[in-house]
Amino acid sequence: MMKTNPIIGFLRTLMLFLMGKIKFIKADIGKEITTEEGMKFKVFRHVIIHSEKNVGNPQAVFRLRFQPKNMTVEENKRFSKLPMLVFMGFRGFRSKYWMVNKETGICLGVYEWDTFEDAERYSESIALRFITLRSVEGSVSFEIESRNENSLQI
Repeated sequence: MMKTNPIIGFLRTLMLFLMGKIKFIKADIGKEITTEEGMKFKVFRHVIIHSEKNVGNPQAVFRLRFQPKNMTVEENKRFSKLPMLVFMGFRGFRSKYWMVNKETGICLGVYEWDTFEDAERYSESIALRFITLRSVEGSVSFEIESRNENSLQI
């Protein structure tokens, strides 16, 4: 499996911004999402990449949970802008919801990827290693789900 390259990811993200392909969905900010386990999260950012390549439905969903260490919820929201400048340019990235449970500080990221392999590559990327380093030990978990239906299940 080909590895992700953070420099190429950053350069591709810049190109996507310049071409107007990155869309932040402000209407989703503040929406409350309840997971299957009953945990409540609020969306604080949602991005979609608009591209001619993004034909058809994404084939993988990557769900990531973690608890940042030594950061307030608001500090983490601001800080989360840094890694997004890299992974939005990774091959196959389609969209992401950033969410937080304000009571616990636990964060939930839900990403859509073109293929299962793209999501697997992300799981081994510098972006995920960076999240792990800045998180409470043992709090990082993720799952990758193949997807064939049209609607995103968070």
